[in-house]
Amino acid sequence: MYKIKNRIFVEKKLNLNDRIELASDHVHYLKNVLRTKVGDSIIIFNNSSNCLALVENITKNSCNLNIVEYEDIKKETHSITLFFSPIKRSPLELMIQKCCEIGISAFQPVLMDRTNLKRINYERLKLIAIEACEQSNRNTIPEIFSPISFDEMINHNSQNNYLYCSLGDELKRIRDHKLVKTDKIGLIIGPEGDFTSEEINKFKRRENYYGVTLGLNILKSETAAITASSLIMDQIYYA
Repeated sequence: MYKIKNRIFVEKKLNLNDRIELASDHVHYLKNVLRTKVGDSIIIFNNSSNCLALVENITKNSCNLNIVEYEDIKKETHSITLFFSPIKRSPLELMIQKCCEIGISAFQPVLMDRTNLKRINYERLKLIAIEACEQSNRNTIPEIFSPISFDEMINHNSQNNYLYCSLGDELKRIRDHKLVKTDKIGLIIGPEGDFTSEEINKFKRRENYYGVTLGLNILKSETAAITASSLIMDQIYYA
């Protein structure tokens, strides 16, 4: 039986019996952190295949693998896009990491009236997304798109149902909307200070935009995103 030490995402085509040379950052992690040795096994994957590979040799600067088992990846059956107002670096990175682990399919930054931060380090966020998927056993890396305006989000209308998390006693809970896996769901998280009244009115004029509450307490943006993502995933898979 193979003793599997780790999962690694690679951006290259994989085939049975291929020999793969890993990038230097992977080599450092395997050799110095995990103490990987010749003969150890590793799962390597891309967005279409999942493979078991054996370490053929590993040095300070290189590591070569041989793929001994191969399987096609089944496409995820859900589609959840997180629309969010950009926030500060540390909470943003936490949000990306945890929402990747939970199962968010794509991340779409949206510039809203109260958005204070407009610059995003996409390369850094992509690495965080990859590491989160490696750790959580996901095989598909979520996309992180360039920012769009609030009106572009409203007018594009690419999802079946949009849920915007806001404050208000009259709002329903996520579970009241009876979501299913086949829905294309857009989850919208506002900036610190919530949406403006004008933005709320734009939501209300759309038939497939629904306000939802996450409870009595006021949550930070990253907390709201993580909480709402968990509730949606729980409903579409286990309700």
